[in-house]
Amino acid sequence: MRRRILVAGVAMLTAVMAAACSSDKSAGQGSNYLIGFPALTSGPAAFAGVPIVDGAKLAVKEINDSKFLGGDAKIELKSGDIKSDPAQAIAQYKQYVADGASAVLCCGLSSEAGALAPVIKQSKVPGIVTSAILPGLAEPPYVFRPVIIPSEAGGLYDQFIDDVVPAAGIKTAVLVVTADNDGMVKDATVWEAALKRNGVNVVKRINTQSADTNFTQAATEIQSLNPDAVVSSLLGTPSALTARALRERGYEKPILATYGVDSTELYKTSAGGLRNTIFFAPFHAELTDNPVAQRFVKLYQQEYGKLPDMYGAQGYTAMWLVAEALKKAGSGDPQAVSKALAGITQLDTVYGPVTYEGGQARMKSKATYLQWSKDGTIVSWKQG
Repeated sequence: MRRRILVAGVAMLTAVMAAACSSDKSAGQGSNYLIGFPALTSGPAAFAGVPIVDGAKLAVKEINDSKFLGGDAKIELKSGDIKSDPAQAIAQYKQYVADGASAVLCCGLSSEAGALAPVIKQSKVPGIVTSAILPGLAEPPYVFRPVIIPSEAGGLYDQFIDDVVPAAGIKTAVLVVTADNDGMVKDATVWEAALKRNGVNVVKRINTQSADTNFTQAATEIQSLNPDAVVSSLLGTPSALTARALRERGYEKPILATYGVDSTELYKTSAGGLRNTIFFAPFHAELTDNPVAQRFVKLYQQEYGKLPDMYGAQGYTAMWLVAEALKKAGSGDPQAVSKALAGITQLDTVYGPVTYEGGQARMKSKATYLQWSKDGTIVSWKQG
């Protein structure tokens, strides 16, 4: 009996030591680094969630195939569908932490980000935001955001309105808002201030809900007001459905929107209603001369047989940020990865060179202004 206990004890000690040695492996020694990803691959946000996951998967393939982490070290991406439910995002995040994840990609929507951020800070396994635009979200050493946030003072919204409104002769506007989404509400405040600064009379602010599918009433009211433009501070699917309702009622004037409408799936959802929608994009596959972006576009086409959109670029960029941190850390330990993430101050990305301040990426170059045409293609919008 004593011999069996001794043998069992030795076996357990050996297993513990092996696990410890495995977790202490530095990059280049055959380590596998687990990265979790609670994703939005079904429901109304799938038009964004699916390409984000595809972009992340493509980055993992490129990272592993190129031996970027050294030797046989590889990233293992584990992803699950949270169905736009913040509670499921939290549950999946906790499971990835229990499974030994070095970091977690997260937060496709601002509602998810707001619920998950405190959990990330408590568990101390870093979260890398893929697309949520909630202001003030980045908070090193545990929450990082490689996504360009357009609502910052002097940022993309302000630049966009300052350029487009005078050139398009817009004097009146109606602002439509997803009122139960904190990110959209705060964005709407920025939109409105920029419009008023440019002398635009915001004649009406119409509040909608993220679960709404019928925008007949809003479209009818907008048509009766007949503003020079509609400004869409809406989530993707509501933005497409609102545009559809407007065009069905004969409103053909410009719609101004964020890069959330840069999706062929949304154009289909709008039944062509997104035509004459003007928006900005930090990245666009067909209008980039950035070498990092051009490589990404080529690889994405080879892998998926189509051009990437803004969302694919977000997933790709988020995963490459993780890879840079893993390489700098030389370890999959979440604390080491967090420290490495906090130490990254600049990176060449699909958006061009970006700097990181307080865990938030900021783009040096100006965004590209785009427009949905009547034939369902995206064209460059020209001033004047």
